[in-house]
Amino acid sequence: MRGRSPRRALRRAHQQAVVALAGLGDERALPSLLTALDTDTDAWRAVNAVGHLPQSATELTPRLVHRLADVDHSREWPDVSPAALASALAKLGDPAAVPALVEAARATVRHKQWRTAEPVLKALASFGTRAASALDVVRPLTDADNVSLRTAAAGAVWELERRPENVAPLLERLLDHHRNFDAIDLAGRIGPPAAAVLPRLRQILNEQVEQNARNEQNDSAVLNDSWTLVHAASALWDTGGDDEADVVLPALLNAWRDNDSTACDVVACLNRMGPAAHPALHRIEAAMAQPQRGGESWGRGVARDLEFQRNCRAILTRLRDLPDQGVSSSGAEECR
Repeated sequence: MRGRSPRRALRRAHQQAVVALAGLGDERALPSLLTALDTDTDAWRAVNAVGHLPQSATELTPRLVHRLADVDHSREWPDVSPAALASALAKLGDPAAVPALVEAARATVRHKQWRTAEPVLKALASFGTRAASALDVVRPLTDADNVSLRTAAAGAVWELERRPENVAPLLERLLDHHRNFDAIDLAGRIGPPAAAVLPRLRQILNEQVEQNARNEQNDSAVLNDSWTLVHAASALWDTGGDDEADVVLPALLNAWRDNDSTACDVVACLNRMGPAAHPALHRIEAAMAQPQRGGESWGRGVARDLEFQRNCRAILTRLRDLPDQGVSSSGAEECR
């Protein structure tokens, strides 16, 4: 056993180096990833890493498809995670994976493996209308008892056919669960055709604003919920537009103030707001002057910071020379 320990340590170090290279999108990781998938040597680690190499999808997709086809969906905990395989195929973005994902969706429904069905539906949704062949499997799941599965099915139906009249009516029941971020985000993706849920989105946002205010007034040890503000405010803007600006802007900036990890998502919405984001310029300029931006959560600091900078520069270029458009600046003032 002692003699093999150094070899195990060396192999582990090699695997970690390969995963790190893959995370950077470096194609030097590809040969080792292919070897892992072909020989089944810690293939699970390779499956979790390959999504960072979409430029190598032609080599990686067939191997993942083969593994997905071999999954025994009658087992609650199969040897290979179908969720990880589906996620990796979605990240690679090769439409050649669609038939295998459709068949996986059929199998999960046949065996009532709802925990697995959800990530497979999300993977299918990532292919948009190219995965329309899955609609006959996906559509019945919009009536599932499980709210997470029902939400994933509604999101997939939207992405697969882009017909708001078939999805917007599903939203109201999904939004009964105020922390259902996937449903809130779906309303935003549908946009103005989902206007019927605007009152519910406002209610979700207002309830969270009031709860956060109570936390601060009572000097509570409970942290303010910033993510509900970000998701609800972003969906309000994408669905209701300029009419919601006076509510959306302070909510976004308060979320950013309370939790810097929301910065990238906040600024993405501010970028979509166009001139309505003008009162936030001072906050954006101050953030761009800092050495670290956009949060460091989950090890995504560099990628998030680059995305953050792109959105900030777009906002500054668009709005620096414009006069204030009349949007209330009270939220911006208190968050500077």
